[in-house]
Amino acid sequence: MTGSSWMPVISELALDADSQSLNCSFLVPVDLPVFRGHFPEVPIVPGVMQVGWAVELARAHGLVTGPCMGIITAKFRRLLQPGMRLEARLERSAPAGQLHFEYECEGAVVSTGRLQFGRGHD
Repeated sequence: MTGSSWMPVISELALDADSQSLNCSFLVPVDLPVFRGHFPEVPIVPGVMQVGWAVELARAHGLVTGPCMGIITAKFRRLLQPGMRLEARLERSAPAGQLHFEYECEGAVVSTGRLQFGRGHD
């Protein structure tokens, strides 16, 4: 997953440096390349892509550094499909090097997870 062809277009981004959190909205793109092989008749966003979105958003806005060392927990409660509008919340837990993410659609939580990050190599 290189480049930005797999990332959604972000809007209404609010970064809170004090609480180390980020809130934003995005629309699941209808033309993600993964949809061609991930159930073309009923395309869904794979869980690994949902985790990848959280990692890249957190990195792009300074919430995390270093490599993602693993997924502590992840729950995918509802299928994410092309054209869905999501509200995303990311929150860093600084002492533990963890990132919590949550995606909502129409007020319902659709995905959550907690990721572990290692030390940066700056």
